[in-house]
Amino acid sequence: MARRNLSILVAACFIGTSFHISNLAAGEVVYGKAGDRDLKGYLAVPEGTQRAPAIILIHEWWGLNDDIRSKADQFAKEGYVALAVDLYEGRSTTRPSEARRLAGEVRQNMDKAFDNLKAAVAFLKAHPRVDSKRLASIGWCFGGGWSYQMAKNNLGVKASVIYYGFFNPRDDLSKMRAEILGHFAEKDRAIRVDNVREFQAKLKTLGGHHEIYIYPNTTHGFASRPGENPNYVEEAAKQAWERTLAFLKKYL
Repeated sequence: MARRNLSILVAACFIGTSFHISNLAAGEVVYGKAGDRDLKGYLAVPEGTQRAPAIILIHEWWGLNDDIRSKADQFAKEGYVALAVDLYEGRSTTRPSEARRLAGEVRQNMDKAFDNLKAAVAFLKAHPRVDSKRLASIGWCFGGGWSYQMAKNNLGVKASVIYYGFFNPRDDLSKMRAEILGHFAEKDRAIRVDNVREFQAKLKTLGGHHEIYIYPNTTHGFASRPGENPNYVEEAAKQAWERTLAFLKKYL
């Protein structure tokens, strides 16, 4: 009966094909508009009818791919409504040169990306299964930077998880209200450890309950795309995942 009730409750939210994965409902969803274009993402909803906390997942520079969809499914299995947004609006790639170009397009029009993320927040707050006061963001690499931006600009999230995402340790964080969890690689050539330490020190001056972790002997992307990413480190990825779940349970 619970599964039938879930299907009735969320069916109107999905487009195209929706399906059940181990007692959760998941599929493509329209979460907003960009002019005359639909903003389409991937939504995973846990079993049941009660309201639940929600998480906005922001993809790496590769775009919204199966790795991010599987992470949304994992969060739904943990009891979260999980929306994976698409800042590339339907485009994805496995080629670094193309990923760099797509990420560059977003950075050249940051207002458009902010509007996309604001639409995701509004969609989740209006969703019948979401506790609108318990929203979080999480992102990896390119998406980690945008998860940070959601917190920095106070876009309605209580917690923000950053996996090796870009930040400026000298940013003005006076608007920020979210708790921050950061996962960073010791040997990341793009995000230097001394900058992470500076960021960590700044967060301590703000109060709150922020957590920053640096994982020894890891490089950028250590928790992304297992099986296809040579930088993936299973032990570090597992530890980061467990810390993420504990953090969200505590502060969301």
